[in-house]
Amino acid sequence: MKPLLAYFLVVLSLFPLQSSACSMYKYTVAGKTWVGNNEDSWGTDPMIWFVPRDSKKLGLVCLGYQRKFPNPDGAMNSAGLAFDAFTMPHRSNLAQRNPQMEDFSYSKLQTIMQSCKTVEEVYHYFQNKNLQVLNGSALFPGSMLLFVDKSGKYLVVEAHQLSFGNESNFALANFSYADTKDRSLVNMERYRKGISFMNRHLPEATLSYAKLLSDTMSVNREKAGDGTLYTNLFNLETGEIHLFFFHDFSKRISFKLDEELAKGAHHLAFSNLFPDNSGFKKFTSYHTPQTQRYMFYLLLLLGIFLILCAIRLASYATKAKPVSYSISVLLFALFGFLMGIYCFILVRNPGICYFPSPYEDAHSGFVSSFSYLPYLSIPVCVASAFFVFQFIKTSPIKTSFKGLLIGNQVCIFVLCCLFMYWRLLSF
Repeated sequence: MKPLLAYFLVVLSLFPLQSSACSMYKYTVAGKTWVGNNEDSWGTDPMIWFVPRDSKKLGLVCLGYQRKFPNPDGAMNSAGLAFDAFTMPHRSNLAQRNPQMEDFSYSKLQTIMQSCKTVEEVYHYFQNKNLQVLNGSALFPGSMLLFVDKSGKYLVVEAHQLSFGNESNFALANFSYADTKDRSLVNMERYRKGISFMNRHLPEATLSYAKLLSDTMSVNREKAGDGTLYTNLFNLETGEIHLFFFHDFSKRISFKLDEELAKGAHHLAFSNLFPDNSGFKKFTSYHTPQTQRYMFYLLLLLGIFLILCAIRLASYATKAKPVSYSISVLLFALFGFLMGIYCFILVRNPGICYFPSPYEDAHSGFVSSFSYLPYLSIPVCVASAFFVFQFIKTSPIKTSFKGLLIGNQVCIFVLCCLFMYWRLLSF
């Protein structure tokens, strides 16, 4: 058991989850195509960088995160091709990879953008690749890619299908385009707002229209002020780039791709481009396992200790007498075990700390059911504290076992404090 838990700790620490619930749109008016993207993320290190062209490669602007550099989450090249990525849930029924084909890697996205000018060229690249990496795994989410060229055509790349489109007005969010036969039934609020806006207001090839549409689709949550981390607007015809930071559409930074490429390779952090964003300061002061490394490892250690302790307590319960003590110890062990499991759920599901409680996971009833555990934590913590005190006082047990009981109780108390801080006890 201990080696397995240690392995689990290493795996989780190497791959901290960074979830992105994005929305993206394109519209084409009089032959001019605009692309807008809202990066709805809990990242704290967004950046923009420029990769110059050469005789064989196109120049491009990339958007993403410092920790993932040089792999972009979105980009536009000098030929007027743009893309962005969406987080997607893992699919359990994906076909097996073809051993005769090369595997796609996220590290190839910049290469694709430096060599392809149209979505047809992107399609030819992907049609001969295994795309299983886009499916993620049971632990780690997958991705979907949307490419748009300046003709207005687009290509949606999913782990199981490549889909072309040429609608004048098009929007997408974190749902499978290939599997959604009737997009009018999609209930994602940011997506529905975008479609409604484009239906009510005829698209205009102007910055003001694109800005209003992005603002309409942006997210600003109440608990921590989180939501849309940044917004980027691309004019695929002129190469104009417009940025907004942390769902604040009153401040804009703009670039022209050709001018920036002429300066050579360079990068800029959003926090330096937009130094006075009060919402971002509020967001970064709210500590979660995804934004603070100390809390990430604290939850992992609490989870491992509680699970190991629960196993030891359950073993003791089979020998404890009288029966009332045995049952009490077993219940204590069970609750500690569930709290340990919940620690790992919190590490892997950042939305729990940001969304209203009890948290509902659209893709996992298991995660949703555990979101009721914090409501039991305080009464159980008080009752277990009384039990531990009485048990230590009246039972002739070893000092090491007493330490185990006290340590278990302290861990549960710490988690109760964290639950109150993240407001996981409120409806």
